[in-house]
Amino acid sequence: MKKVSDFIESIEKAISVVLIAAITLILFFAVIYRYFLKDPIFWANEASIFMLAWLTFLGGSLGLKYRSQASITFLVNRLSEKNKRIMSIVTHIIILVFLGILLYLSYEWVFSLSDIKSSSMRIPMWIPYLSVPVGLTFAFIHLLDQLIDYFKADRQGGGSV
Repeated sequence: MKKVSDFIESIEKAISVVLIAAITLILFFAVIYRYFLKDPIFWANEASIFMLAWLTFLGGSLGLKYRSQASITFLVNRLSEKNKRIMSIVTHIIILVFLGILLYLSYEWVFSLSDIKSSSMRIPMWIPYLSVPVGLTFAFIHLLDQLIDYFKADRQGGGSV
């Protein structure tokens, strides 16, 4: 599972770099065209919003991979190491169940959008909305990998993960 998670991480990083560069270029040229050439690029706002949606869900998944999400730890810090591990395992299981439900609903939602097209670019709306289930799937895989690491550490003597 570690290899799968690491492979997905590399894909997320590459796509994120491309998306950031594309958003920057599109918005830069949109401003140039609108204010200097007096000819706005009609699809620039929509494209940047769709790319930002993809970037948000991929970045959220990476945040879970790196364990960099915001957390309030003053209660957990008072627990023993064993209880911290138990709390982490329980928390990961709860989040995985929640993500599983969201995954089911989000894939169902995306598959229901087959006939809808975007207003400016006229692309099928399932393309930008696919960012939700893809990002959640990647997050699920990263969290499952972390949960497996917790169980492996327990079998190997309980070191911290």
